[in-house]
Amino acid sequence: MALAPNLTEIAFAVGAGDRLIAVSDFSDYPPAARKLPRVGGLDASAEAIVAMHPDLVLASRDGNPRGAVQALEAAGVPVLAVSGASLDAVLDGIRAVGDRLGRAEAADRLAGELARRRQDVRRRVAGRPKPAALLLVWPDPPQAAGAGTFLSDVLEEAGARNLAAGRGGWPMLSAEFLATADVSVLVLPDSPDARPAFEKARASGALSRGAAAAARVIRIADDELSRPGPRVFDALEALAEELHPEAWGKTP
Repeated sequence: MALAPNLTEIAFAVGAGDRLIAVSDFSDYPPAARKLPRVGGLDASAEAIVAMHPDLVLASRDGNPRGAVQALEAAGVPVLAVSGASLDAVLDGIRAVGDRLGRAEAADRLAGELARRRQDVRRRVAGRPKPAALLLVWPDPPQAAGAGTFLSDVLEEAGARNLAAGRGGWPMLSAEFLATADVSVLVLPDSPDARPAFEKARASGALSRGAAAAARVIRIADDELSRPGPRVFDALEALAEELHPEAWGKTP
């Protein structure tokens, strides 16, 4: 059982999707995951989970409430809590999930391939000018990826300078900061829900004045960007290519 979408994706990616008896409400990738029973969001009911008698529950150390995880453990349910706090943690989590689900070799291959792709991005952008950027996860109130997050890793390894790196976690940013900061690029998650909210903020909200309004906007698919799983490396490559097209032999 997987209690977060990124963990569902990891289980399928290592070839253990058939082991899942239920997933979190927002687990929609791969398509096969949509057919599985739902157990709620990140705060899924421990009682409902226990009633399904899972052999193992995959939990997000960064997203699932600690109290719910402790309740499962107290009920005797084995729990593997996986961190997605950094790109290194994502790779470690893939290996940990694969090992617990009997797919250690497949997980090692997947993590190795993702690590090679990551290193290729680093090599391509090395030594190139780093535009000052912010990666916003939501516009109202404006919230950014700060230090110690996997999305700060994505932003910086793609060849940008994260203007929110001086703040830890997921800081809220004031309209004044966004209007006056030395920001030249805004990286935004793109989805049917997120795009209208960001467009409103750019038309009349916190992103409508000063530096934020003048900044170049790069949109990356939300489900790739926001989930610390295998596809976040797709987001890393896509962002790096947008920031530094010349490194891929393209004209800026």
